[in-house]
Amino acid sequence: METKNNILQEINLRSEQVQEVLERPPHWLIRWGSLTILGIILLFFSLACVIKYPEFIQGNIVVSSQNPPERIEVRIDSRIERLIAKDQQTVQKGDLLLVLESTADVQHILRLKALLDSISPEQIAQFPLQRTAGFRLGEIQEDYGSFAKALEEEILFADLQPYAVEGTTASKGIVDYKQRIVNLRQQHVLESSKLALTEKSFRRSELLYKEGVISAMELESEKLKLLEEQRFHKNTEIAIAQLQEGIMNFKKSKKGAEINMAKEKTSHSSASLLLLGKLKKALQQWEKNYLIYASIDGKLSYLQFLGENQFVKAGSTLLSILPDSRDITLGQMHVGAQNQGKIEIGQKVLIRLDNYTYQEYGL
Repeated sequence: METKNNILQEINLRSEQVQEVLERPPHWLIRWGSLTILGIILLFFSLACVIKYPEFIQGNIVVSSQNPPERIEVRIDSRIERLIAKDQQTVQKGDLLLVLESTADVQHILRLKALLDSISPEQIAQFPLQRTAGFRLGEIQEDYGSFAKALEEEILFADLQPYAVEGTTASKGIVDYKQRIVNLRQQHVLESSKLALTEKSFRRSELLYKEGVISAMELESEKLKLLEEQRFHKNTEIAIAQLQEGIMNFKKSKKGAEINMAKEKTSHSSASLLLLGKLKKALQQWEKNYLIYASIDGKLSYLQFLGENQFVKAGSTLLSILPDSRDITLGQMHVGAQNQGKIEIGQKVLIRLDNYTYQEYGL
């Protein structure tokens, strides 16, 4: 105990500064400052739980209208033959904008297309081949030649009707044979009556021969007459049968001619229609390759300098049409899969456009 008291006395004697601190009460700032700092820290944590820090999700967006501009590309390597529509000109759907160079005459192509469109498949025989014979059609000349040849053969077949003669001959033969059968049947009736009389005469002769009134020679003469009448009667029946068989043959011949006529007609018609469809398809493909039409209503814009005789490559975009109705603006944004769960309907989107000084004018 004495040792502890000695130690405390030694501390009190040697540490006056400590004694001064212990004897003076702490300042109010020290007493309340720690509590204030603790309260501020708690306030920050509370606000952090209530206030959400805005997180930005970046992605690429394509801004367009409900009716986006139409970009027109060329399909083949060629030269520009003629520019129909000018830059910034208002065009309608279906207007011819540009013609590319080809081996065909554009006017001949368009006239041929108009003629084909004006004739239905049932009226294909009325196609005016004489008017289109001198057309310069370039790549589709071969298809047109095949169609023209098939159509000429169909028209020639319809005019000549090679099976009609066979049918007419058969019809005339049927009529003639029927008339001959009528005559032979009348003759057959007469011969039947004559044969019956000859048979009666022969039976009387037999009775007379048995009674000894006439000689055997006279009986044989009567029998010879009977056999002759039987032969005539049988020949008439055979002739009638032959004529009936001839009528059947004529009917077969006539039916065969009709069948062949129908088959040939169907074959020629099918060939013409098939080649007509092939020609129309070739015309459509030629138009897609060499004629550029407006696909929508709007204002035409050249995407590069264009001039006649200028060479253009396949796949190059030459023209663009800005549609008239573009009131509604749409945007399509591409966001990574890891951020898609943070996106909700109604969230605000900030769009930063390329080539726009957003640093100066804002988003």
